Amino acid sequence: MDETSSQQSSGLLRGSNVATFAAASLPVGALVTTLGVYLTNFYASHFNIALAVVGLAFTAVRFLDLLLDPVLGIAMDRTNTRIGRFRPWLLASSPVLVLSVVALYLPPDGVGAVYLFGWLAVIYAGYSLLTLSQAAWGAVLVEEYHQRSRVYGWIQAVGVVGALGVLVVPLILMHLWPAIPMRGVPLMGCFILFTIVFGATITILFAPEPKPVEAHEAERFAFGDYWRLALRPDMLRILGADIFCTLGPAITAPMYLFFFQQARGYKPDETTILLFIYVAAGLVGPAFWSRIARSFGKHRTVGIASFAYVVAQTTLLLLPSAHVFEMSFAMFAVGFTASAFGFLVRAMAADISDEIRLESGKDRTAKLYALVTSTGKFGSTISVGVAYYILPLFGFVAREGAVNTQDAIWGLEACYLAPPVICVLIGGLCMIGYRLDEKRHADIRVALAAKRQTKVS
Repeated sequence: MDETSSQQSSGLLRGSNVATFAAASLPVGALVTTLGVYLTNFYASHFNIALAVVGLAFTAVRFLDLLLDPVLGIAMDRTNTRIGRFRPWLLASSPVLVLSVVALYLPPDGVGAVYLFGWLAVIYAGYSLLTLSQAAWGAVLVEEYHQRSRVYGWIQAVGVVGALGVLVVPLILMHLWPAIPMRGVPLMGCFILFTIVFGATITILFAPEPKPVEAHEAERFAFGDYWRLALRPDMLRILGADIFCTLGPAITAPMYLFFFQQARGYKPDETTILLFIYVAAGLVGPAFWSRIARSFGKHRTVGIASFAYVVAQTTLLLLPSAHVFEMSFAMFAVGFTASAFGFLVRAMAADISDEIRLESGKDRTAKLYALVTSTGKFGSTISVGVAYYILPLFGFVAREGAVNTQDAIWGLEACYLAPPVICVLIGGLCMIGYRLDEKRHADIRVALAAKRQTKVS
């Protein structure tokens, strides 16, 4: 048994191994932050593409992208190469992301909706390759119930570092080099290119990937079989929580600049500071929520965090306008509570993968994570459409220099508060009745170890 396999069986993994594995998520946070907040605004205002058209482009591409994850899940579970099962897929994501980032973040003049739609399809394909391969890979790194929260917490924290970097590094460069030829979104794109090459290279070259605990077998798996996985009671609860807890915060992203600048009276540099604080909260949030999960379990912690998010999000409208100091605490609270959802859901999916492996003798890891990433994408997919289709109904105009009516501003505030709060509350309620707790998972690990020992004997 090699060192990595020994650590996997014992439930422990060295910090250096976790860090090198999580490095690939560095561009993920940068992409999520800029795609949802800045790129939508960039194409709607700078290229004067109608809000509804931008919303349609993002929504349509993400729906198409939902079809890709199930295909990738089947392919990954059938992969067995000399360099690993998931490593080749993460390697394949890098050139796809590099090409699409150059096209979307450094576009030529005069591009339109067709250009936006085409390259969005490419960048989300690369994003799927990266996030799904890393999520499934993480499930086989370690088996212990709480250590899985640690692994996925690291992934999320490194993603936050990327998100912070894409906000701060361009500002530093523009300050140190006033004559720099690029500003805003193009400069962010250059930073993302660096994170793709740097982060993926570290993970591909240095991250451990344990050998499968069961022998790799070619088998038939139809798309309809996904329904049997999705309709397992605990898996269904996870998917519901993931959809709604992703959708809630995601709805705010395409409206963020409009809300804080036009509705709350903040200057552009102040909105960047507030967004930085929101994202930075995700660095400390996972460690805190992991400790809460040790006391109450992962599923109950999702419920606790959802209620806390509702309170924090509501305070954004209760605070006075254009008060950076007070709003800083509120934005930290929102980001802190929202950081609980993603990594806990993925850690629970790994536990369900063990349960299925015990019951059927089949490894469904990548397929389960294809379901989880699909539901998360569904939530973020419809968020742009929800925001950019509802806002025009209130008469809101996104064009640079436009002056909106009070009714339009009221509609913007209502959209920024009500849908996120309702969605996250529903996501927390989805965890009621979840049964795969720490004790049940410990029993599953014992049974799996006994089965492996029997096969060895």
